[in-house]
Parts: sequence; C-alpha cells; structure tokens
Amino acid sequence: MIKMDDSTVKRKRMSSGTSALEAREITQNLYRYGETILNCNVHIIQGIRESGNEFVLKYVCALLNSGGGILHMRNLDHVQIGVQPKHLDTWWSGMENKFADILSCDDICNYFDMVGNYSDPDLYLFVKSAEHLCSLDYHCRLPTDTATHEVSYHSVMKLLQHKGAPWSISDLPLIPENFQYARTDSKIKQETKQIQFKYLSEGSKDSKSIPQKIKQMVSKYISAFANHEGGHILFGIDDVRASAMGELLSEEDQDRTVELINSRMENVIWGDEEFIPEQGKHWDICFKPVIGSPKKKARRVIVVVSVCKFPGGVFTASPDSYFVNEFGDIETWKFSEWKLSMLNPLRDKPDLHNRFIKLPISVPQSPLIFTLRQSIEKIEKRLLSDANKNLVLPHHYMDCIKDLKVKDFIRSVLNIFNVDRHMMIVVNCWGLQVTALQPSDVICDVLVLTENQGCHLVTISQISSEQIWEHCRYVAAFIKEKLVCHGGCVEKFGLVCHVANMDGYDDEIENSLSDNFYPSHFYVTPTKFDSLVQSLIITMAAYEPIDFSTLNTTKSMREVLATDKYFFLLTCDQFDLICKQQFTKELWVHGPPGSGKTVAAVQFIAELRRRGCQKDDVLYLAENELLCSYVRSFSFCLVTTRRKILELYFDLKKFNETYQNVKNVIVDEAQNFKDRDGDWYGLASHLVSRHENNHGMENCCGYFWVFMDYSQKVHKFKAGLPSVIGKNNYMLSEVARNSKEIFDFAKQFLDTAKTSDDQDETSALKKVDSQPHLAHEYSSGHEVEIIKCKQENIEKAISKVLNQLMENGTEIGDVAILVGKSKDKQEIEHAVQDIQKEAQMKEGVLVDTVHRFSGLDKLAVIGVNPHVNEEHASLQKFLLSLATRAKDNLVIITTSDDLKLSKTFKSKP
Repeated sequence: MIKMDDSTVKRKRMSSGTSALEAREITQNLYRYGETILNCNVHIIQGIRESGNEFVLKYVCALLNSGGGILHMRNLDHVQIGVQPKHLDTWWSGMENKFADILSCDDICNYFDMVGNYSDPDLYLFVKSAEHLCSLDYHCRLPTDTATHEVSYHSVMKLLQHKGAPWSISDLPLIPENFQYARTDSKIKQETKQIQFKYLSEGSKDSKSIPQKIKQMVSKYISAFANHEGGHILFGIDDVRASAMGELLSEEDQDRTVELINSRMENVIWGDEEFIPEQGKHWDICFKPVIGSPKKKARRVIVVVSVCKFPGGVFTASPDSYFVNEFGDIETWKFSEWKLSMLNPLRDKPDLHNRFIKLPISVPQSPLIFTLRQSIEKIEKRLLSDANKNLVLPHHYMDCIKDLKVKDFIRSVLNIFNVDRHMMIVVNCWGLQVTALQPSDVICDVLVLTENQGCHLVTISQISSEQIWEHCRYVAAFIKEKLVCHGGCVEKFGLVCHVANMDGYDDEIENSLSDNFYPSHFYVTPTKFDSLVQSLIITMAAYEPIDFSTLNTTKSMREVLATDKYFFLLTCDQFDLICKQQFTKELWVHGPPGSGKTVAAVQFIAELRRRGCQKDDVLYLAENELLCSYVRSFSFCLVTTRRKILELYFDLKKFNETYQNVKNVIVDEAQNFKDRDGDWYGLASHLVSRHENNHGMENCCGYFWVFMDYSQKVHKFKAGLPSVIGKNNYMLSEVARNSKEIFDFAKQFLDTAKTSDDQDETSALKKVDSQPHLAHEYSSGHEVEIIKCKQENIEKAISKVLNQLMENGTEIGDVAILVGKSKDKQEIEHAVQDIQKEAQMKEGVLVDTVHRFSGLDKLAVIGVNPHVNEEHASLQKFLLSLATRAKDNLVIITTSDDLKLSKTFKSKP
C-alpha cells in the first residue's frame, strides 16, 4: 500500500481554489458527503419567489439553523434555449440579498459557497451553520414617525427580553372625540411613533371593501405600536394634510370591521401563545363621527384602533423559521419553541460561575454547558499526545478484536492517515453514540481528523454495499451535526465518507485523498484542526448532572430547550479515565475527596448500558445507603449495599433470582467497606467471573471496577479489599467540589493521612499517584470556622450558625449537619427540629453521620463535635471526610480542647 506524502496533498490543495471544484464532480461523488443534503428544483430564468424558487430560502434557513449542509438544486432551465450566464447571475444576486436579510448581516461570504454554472443540471450550495437562529420573516414590526418597519434579529432579541406587566390603552395620548370634515385637529397635526394616519375611501383602485382593507393594514400597526410605546391608528385621516376626511362606512360596515378586527386579533401573538388580550384594556376599536361632511356622501367616520404597550414582543403570526429534524425533514418552529431557541444564547446559571465557566457556544439550538477552566485544553493535550503514539483511540479497543486478520486490516487502512497531527477515534465507543443500528457486516466506524488531509469517516466492513455506504453517510452526517450543534464548531469543514471492505480493498482511500470534495474554504488548517478537536471533546464529555445522560444521548435539542437542561463537562482526569480505560475489565480507581469518583462510576455504567447491557446486568455496590439511593434514582442498574447483598446471600435461592443476570460490578467508596459480615469482595468478583466465557458479549460483560480513596479510610479494621499490588490502578487528582478555603483546610489532613497502612501498597500507588490539586481557582470568601463551646451550649451554637447561613442567602436544603455516631445524630435531630420551629424555618436541614454521608456533599456543612474512638478509627481521616463534604461553607462546632487543627485555622470562642 503506497503512502502519500502529506506535503504533496498540501501543495495540491493550496493551489486549488473554489473554481477547481465543478458541479459534475459533486454529482458523481454525492454519496461521499457526510452532510445533511436537501434537494429542490429551481428556475434560474424566473424570479426568486416564482415557480417554487421560494423553497431555496426555506431550505437555506433550515440548514443555517441545523448545523449546515448542502442544498442540491436541480437546474430545470439548463436545457432552455436562450439561457445565458446573466440569468444565473441575476437570479443568484437576488438570492444573496435574501440570504443577507436572513442572517441580519452582509458577510454572507462566510456562510455560503455555490458551485455550478447556468448550463449545469445540478447546482450545489454549501451552507455553514449560522451563529444565531435565522428566520425568513419575524412578522414583527416597530414604528417610525411616518410608518412601520420590519424588525431585525437584534431588535427581536431586545423585544423578547423586555419584561413587565402590559400597559393599558388608558395610558395612550388622548385623541379628539369628534372631527370636523376636511379640517386638521390641533391635537393631532402630524404622525408620530404613537399616532399614524391612513385614508382608504378614495384614491385606491383595490377592489377590496373598506373593512377588508382595514383588517389587512391594521396588523402591522398592532405589532409596531405594541412593541414600542403603544398607539392609535386612525383610518380616515389624510396623511398629507392631516385633515379628517372620514371613511365611508355604513353601520353594517362598522359591524363587519369590528368582526374582522376581532378575527385578526385571534392570530396575533402577544408575547406568548397562551396570552389573550382584553378588548378595552390592551386594545380597542371605536368609530368617531366626522361632522360637516357633504350630505350627498355616505356616513363618514374615523376608525380608531388603539393598542397598548406590551413588553415581550407582539407578532402578527408565528415567525417563519425552519430546521431539519432528526428524520431529515424540514419543520417549522412552533412559536414557543422558536422563542426558546431565540433566547437560548442568554440561558445561564449564574450560581455556577464561581467554579465553572459557561462555554461560549454560538450556534442555533446550542446546549448550555459549564466546564472548569482549561479542562478542554488539558484534555486536548492528552488526547493528541496519545493519538500520535497510538494508531487509534480508545486504548485497548484493538485488543477487543480477536481476529488477527481483521485487526491487521484496520491498522493498514488507518495507517494512511498517520501523518502530521491527527486523531482517530472509534465511533462505536463511549462519547460518540450514534442512534442508528449498525449493519451486521460493519466492523467499526472511525472518525479521522487530520491537520492537512481533512476530516473523514471510515467504515471498516466485511463487504461493500449500498446499505454500508448509506450507513457511513448517516454516521458522518450525524457526527458533523453534533460537532457543530453540540460542540459549537463554527468553522467551515467537510466530512468525507469512505468504506474499506475486506472483500477486495483497492486503495480507494489513498487515491481519493488528493481529490477536492469541498470548496477550498472548507479545507482544514491548524487552527480549524484545534477547533474541531475541542468541539469533539465537548460533544463527548458533556453530561447532564440530573440524570448523568450524555449530550449525545439527547434525541432532540428541542427537548433540551423545552426542559431547560444544562450540562457539565467531565474533568480532564474523568475524561481520560472513561475514554482510555473503557475496555479495561478490572480497574481500581483512586482519588481524593471531591475528584468525581462517583460521577466517573455512573458514566461508566451508562456506557455499559449503551453497549447493550440491561438494567439487571450491572450492579452498583456501596457501603452508604444514601449514596445508593442517589444512584438508584437514575434507574439504570441494580443498586445495593454491602450489608444487604451479604444478608441476601444467606437465602441462596432469592439471591440467585435477584442477581442471576449480573455481569458487571461497580464498587464505590470501597474504603468504607467492612469484612466483618463476610467476603463481599469474593462474592462480587464471583458475580463477574462466572460470565467470562460469554462469547459475543466481550464488550459488555466481565467488568469489575473499584472506586476508592485510602485517605478517607476512617476505620482501622480491614475493609475486605485485596492488595492493590499488581492491579490496574488509575488516579484521579483534580478536586472540583470544594472551595479553595475548604481545600486548603482539608489538605492538612490529606497530607497527614497515610494512603494505606501497608507500605508495599503505598509504594505501588505512588507509581500512579498524582498530587491532589484544585481544578479551579474559586474562593468562596468563607474561611473555615472552628467554634469552641461547652456541651450544654451546642444547640445554641447550631442555632446561631444556621441563622447566619440563612441571613447570607443559603437555602435550608443546602445545609447538612454531620456528626460522628448514630446516637449523636438522634440528639442533634431533636435539637434542630426545636431550632427550626422556634425560628420559623422551613424544614429541610439534613442531619446524618459523616460515615453515612460519605460520597455526598452540600453547599454548607456544620460538623458537630467530631470525635472517634482512636483504637478503631483515625481522627485525621474522619476530619478529612467531614471537611470535604462541604462545597462553600464549613463550620465545625467542638467541645474538645484536643481537636488537632492546623494553626492557620484558629478556633473561635
């Protein structure tokens, strides 16, 4: 297999401009484009909105709102006699003007590339994602001193953000009660932004009746006035001299006018589809007599339609805005969805800004994602380092392929791209979940990002068929959409599809690397490469904190917008763990408090479920019932405590019925386990090992992951764990939970607490150890407070601290009071109930032991009289576990003079 020198590719591409790509080449290779492709017919010798040409605008709007793509336009006039280049130029110039209106800007060169000429049967428009939601018509207006005008995107955004109660028409400027024929009233001498004139009875050749004309014309004034300061539109006033001429309306015509205006009002959207405006309060219509009109004429009146000021935007119809749904069809937004999408860039969670930054993703329908500073940069550095050392990510994926011939074939195909900076990641693994079922002949799909050879989706298959190519195209288009809509990549880039089949592979991929599939503006550069990798990281690593589902499992961004979801990004360590170790069968994950061990554990369970595991195939095991309840709430695996599973084991029949399908076990906070009730570790290991020989299930059974932290092993008796020597050990070191003040306080106990009582194990862990460090720079401003008091004053001290927290804005549900023993818990619970009743606080303060609260956290923690039996437990590790439960605020109330604390943290009387 010949390997092309990448400098050859660069030279060819740098010398190739947009003109080098021809429409016929695109037509021949259309099956290779990993894009959303829409199709329509066009007539270039006719107007923009004639003979179906308006579909171009509709489809372009949909692509701009859905991550971009290709619009394939069938040129029905290419064989017409007399068709000339000027026809295409004129037609396309009009289209470009409309595109500029859609984008609310004039830099359309950054969004569109058209390939084709007047004689081509096919024209192709390459569309890049817009950076805000686009609409063809907002059906929304604002007034000027003489008329109204359509609003821009920026004006609509301002209107949608206006809040407050609707005004009343009683707040509007007063108008005369009656008018003198052909005279100008001194109160309304000229038009303003609140008063507009129209005269319809004379000078119009329109065959429509006056009531119909009023209905047709009044809509834009309703929207314009309501969106500004409110106002009156007066029909029957000559707008040249402001003289009262009156409209010729009989009583029947007046009744008909009222009826038509009422029917028109039913279609007007007042800020929200559910809001119903009241006539006489928010709007009204009345008829003012015109005195002194010629008797030979019919009755003349001034028709006054009044509209109040209405914050939030008033629309005469739902805006014309389109998107491509998950089935590849064009849909129009409902008004409520359109409004959510418009306001989506403004969504935020200000309370998270202390630790996290909001990712500045500027594409329509973009998710709200928070991350620690520099996490993306750190992940990118590690990924690229590994990508350049290894052929394909994730680690150990190739080890899962037992057939050496298949393995060698994959390596030989992907070796083509093993030049300069690149990344190859198997799509069928964690982080890039594709919704479509994989054909049985497909071995794997690999996303390839390169700095100089572009972006590719390579499907490795046993055979080549139309179905395989369709699968490849679907996966590529799916990933590109995710990189843009989820990952926020706003660069112009393309994704080229390849099928490498073992049944007669012919170097097709190598030969195609020198071909131009996209306009030159789509070629990948070093800057684009970095942007693509970062978007890939965001797409893979974002997860919802409520149910731990990843961004890619979301079926539709409409769901994300409707439910106000937001996402976190995994830390660099967490990402590294799940991405690299996802095929490691047995793994011991160590990490200091607050490093996200439970988050990683739950993410890995979610990955096992994605691979095909059922709920009862995976068992989550912990010592702490509260932690089990937390994980159980996600309802995606079996959950139990060490004590309960050992108790059930005595009833072997019931045990087998409950756990007969368990193939994977995830153990969390293992340092808290005890060996006093039986060999829990041996039992858990047996549940996993009994399925080792299940053929065809290698990737979703036999996983045994243990999450633990020896520095939090408070009790001195054995936990029932074997030695870590010789195990696959992984260390999480980034602490994200605690503020800097709490981390600095806890670090004194972290430093003094031995990693393990066994020196050999300590040495083994040092090989994977990384010094715990804060993953953020957040300081809450709340120093750790140590309150020394007498036993009889503890209740009073707790009351004082609770009141201070409430005064500082802490919610009662964000507070936990932690004690050492269960008997202490009962006493403090009664005391807290009395405090809440006396202070008229709503209930919600959690009281529990430090041991039972292990693995959990609260914004504020009050530790009450921390103490342990030194013969059975370590006070230093107990204090570490206590302190690290608090995110922002830690107060310790103690009666002891012997509580050993750093001199930096002085106690208060």
